Amino acid sequence: MSQPPIPRPMQGGSNTPGGRAFPQATVVAIGVIVALIGLGLVVWPFFAASWILVVLFGAALIANGVMLLARGGSIGGILLIVAGVIAMAFTGITARALVSFAGFGLIAFGALWLAIGMKFGRSRPSIGIVPGAVLLAGGILALVWPGIALSIAAVVAGLVLTAVGVGIIWSAAKPRRVDPGSATIIV
Repeated sequence: MSQPPIPRPMQGGSNTPGGRAFPQATVVAIGVIVALIGLGLVVWPFFAASWILVVLFGAALIANGVMLLARGGSIGGILLIVAGVIAMAFTGITARALVSFAGFGLIAFGALWLAIGMKFGRSRPSIGIVPGAVLLAGGILALVWPGIALSIAAVVAGLVLTAVGVGIIWSAAKPRRVDPGSATIIV
């Protein structure tokens, strides 16, 4: 009885259950796009972050409006679509409003964290106090200086996205080998 051939990964990607993999050029292109978006956030943090934030928020409003219209909710759907268009038209105001909303959320979570940490973190108070204080400080920063808060978040996100993009490119370009001893062969 002859053995079937040893399974080998497809060129440019790992095997998927259906036996198909993304072409190597597609994976590299995705990595390049992710890395360029990350670099854009690092180089132009406020502009890129506010634009991305507003476009995503406006698109979400519009998409929800379209889905509501499709389900028969005409007035609510129209209002959501109009709100999405207005949000995209007034980028600066929308970005500041979203950052302020996030600031209030950070303050609320920080206060809650501090309250719970002080109640239950008696043996190690730093676990209960430090994260809550950081959340409170971040919330206050977001309310007092929304542009700086958005820029800081954009630079951090940009560095992460750049690293992820480079990782995608590196993993797509890396030659793959299969150890014949570790392959499972089902007859």
